Amino acid sequence: MKMRLLQRIEEYTVNQNQTKRSIAEFILEHKLDIHKYSINQLAEKTFSSKSALVRFGKSLGFSGWKDFLNHLIEEIHYEQTHYSQIDPNIPFSNRDSYQEIISNIATIQMESIQDTADKMDFDCLKNAIDMLSTARRIVLLGVSPNNLLGELFRRKMAAIGKSVEVIQSGEIGLTASGLTKADTAIIISYSGNDVAREPMKFIPQMKQQGVHLIGLTSEGGGYIMREIDTVLTISSRERLYKKISNFSTEESILFLLNSLYAGVFSKNYLKNYNFKVQNSMNLEETRISHQTDIKE
Repeated sequence: MKMRLLQRIEEYTVNQNQTKRSIAEFILEHKLDIHKYSINQLAEKTFSSKSALVRFGKSLGFSGWKDFLNHLIEEIHYEQTHYSQIDPNIPFSNRDSYQEIISNIATIQMESIQDTADKMDFDCLKNAIDMLSTARRIVLLGVSPNNLLGELFRRKMAAIGKSVEVIQSGEIGLTASGLTKADTAIIISYSGNDVAREPMKFIPQMKQQGVHLIGLTSEGGGYIMREIDTVLTISSRERLYKKISNFSTEESILFLLNSLYAGVFSKNYLKNYNFKVQNSMNLEETRISHQTDIKE
């Protein structure tokens, strides 16, 4: 699966040397006009050199600066022709009315869902649904806010009799140690690359134990994509750091988790439907009975 180039460039702004950080920052700030600059102008603007720009392109897997620039322009063109002009990172300004703010947020969230659906790997989706349907134990591993989104998935699955544990940060390692080949772990990480952080640092251990793994990550999540066979792609138009909120990302993750729930539900449709309806009726009877007791 192709990693998103703009996200990889953004990672350079925090994990590379000063020269590469300067080049990466300039590209991100001027991505719509980057094709207008000659290599000499870029070297001057980024306080670097032509050779540094060539090395920058090569470090990202391209033959040089020109090859890198062509791929970057292609990715930017795709964004411009497939999405609205609303920036998912800064979807509104301090001059916008409440009506404009609501309209813009609605637009980027709808685009996020459609983008996620368009990039769905249905073979991976089927594998993930099969894993969840047969798992002895299901755990969801992710740091905030991903584990908070996981709570909604946990509740939906509980409504059809499937237990999901949402593991809190700090307890992921302990949980991972107790998993076996009969269990399934859902790992959520937007960047998917920091191997020293939870939950990525425990992927090798879980693989060694034979745990079935499902990854949810962006197109830039190279480590998860390399290490996990079953991966569902989070819409990756947002920047990692410079943004108002995770409007687009959260909507994409929720859509993927809803897709997994719907798939598990559909495998035993009538059984799950009847279970959910009966369970809802029982809970409502309990609620009404409790209210009656209080009145008396």
